[in-house]
Amino acid sequence: MLPGFHCSNLEFHDPLVLIPRLSQAGFGAIAIRPCRGAWDDRLPCFDSRQTELAAVAKEHGVAVVMDLDSPFYDDPPTRHPFSIASASEGLREQAVDKIRHWIEITRPLGPQVITFSTGHESDETSASASASGLTAAGDCERLLERLADAMGPLIEQAVSAGTQLALRPVSGHAIATVAQFERFGHWIGSHTPLGLAADVGEMLTGGEFPIGARLARLGQRLACVYLCEPDTERGGDQRFGRGDIDFARVYDVITQSGFTGPGIMRAIGYRELGFHLIDEARDQLGRSKLT
Repeated sequence: MLPGFHCSNLEFHDPLVLIPRLSQAGFGAIAIRPCRGAWDDRLPCFDSRQTELAAVAKEHGVAVVMDLDSPFYDDPPTRHPFSIASASEGLREQAVDKIRHWIEITRPLGPQVITFSTGHESDETSASASASGLTAAGDCERLLERLADAMGPLIEQAVSAGTQLALRPVSGHAIATVAQFERFGHWIGSHTPLGLAADVGEMLTGGEFPIGARLARLGQRLACVYLCEPDTERGGDQRFGRGDIDFARVYDVITQSGFTGPGIMRAIGYRELGFHLIDEARDQLGRSKLT
């Protein structure tokens, strides 16, 4: 696996500064989320910044992952505006347009993987939505069909752009677990190049154990792994080294399966730690794994 670091961990720092620092620390991949006022395609300097970032990443041999799960990037009025699985055609089209836009606009950057989640199946965001997904009898086939119809053209566009789309299961979403992703993968067929962006924190929430072994069996579907742990008290991610996950063990099991894609260390919410967070991530993986 290619050790990586999420730039949103250090949102006060410029990715152009982070890339050389992370490369020196032994990381071979970064993840970037759209961020209003920072990684923002509405800024006049976006194209030039993207060109510069692509050059710096290439110079240091660092792969780029685009993480599109930025809930407030488009200034929505609700927390859950995005749904490629919604029964509402209008909401589905908005979600498809967003992904289509980022596939196209990041062509100069050449991301290895573009990750996203499905959003909720319905327009409701109540607790009942967490039990919907692929478990609702009678609605399962309609949901899978909606997802397949929406993703088909996007996957083709991604292939044309030289990147791979990867779906990140999220608790409460239409695709909430790795097991549900596997079922969807069987539905669309092994020939369809949709990858899995596994989120270790979400797997913990869904009770999907053992994590490393479950991911190791996915073979060529696995495109990216977000190495993180949920903070059940404050929400969001746990700080590196303060939780219970043995990230080095997960890393080893997945690597031994033959997976060579990015494994992104993520602990968003501790930006005040600065570069010390990089050291914590290195310690968790074990510095011998970083070159």
